[in-house]
Parts: sequence; C-alpha cells; structure tokens
Amino acid sequence: MSAELIAVLAVGVALAGLMLTGLRAVRVEMHDIRVEMQDVRSDVADLRERMARLEGLFEGFTGRARTEPAA
Repeated sequence: MSAELIAVLAVGVALAGLMLTGLRAVRVEMHDIRVEMQDVRSDVADLRERMARLEGLFEGFTGRARTEPAA
C-alpha cells in the first residue's frame, strides 16, 4: 500500500469518528429538548386549569353568565 492510500484511509476513519461523535451529541441534545418541551406542556396545562378555576370563581362572584368571545 502506498503512503497516499494509507493517508486517505486514515482521514476517512478520522472523519467517520468525528461524525459519529457529533451524531451522538445531537441525539442527547434532542432528547433533552423533548424532555423540556414535555415539562413546558405540562406547566401550560396546569396553568390552563388554574385559570379556568379563577374564571369560574369570578363568574360566581359577579353573578354573571359566561359569554364566549366572537370568532
């Protein structure tokens, strides 16, 4: 084998290693983003329930029936 062929193969192996390492980092980061998104969705759902409860309390306090906004 010539020196040029060995150099080309070595560069190919090095680039493949870098690509696999980068891909692994991206997978970990995507997993973290999914977990954070689930946390945000859960927090928004909790907030929505709390807001609905407060709206109900205000309706009872004022004695008015709820009217839906026009679309």
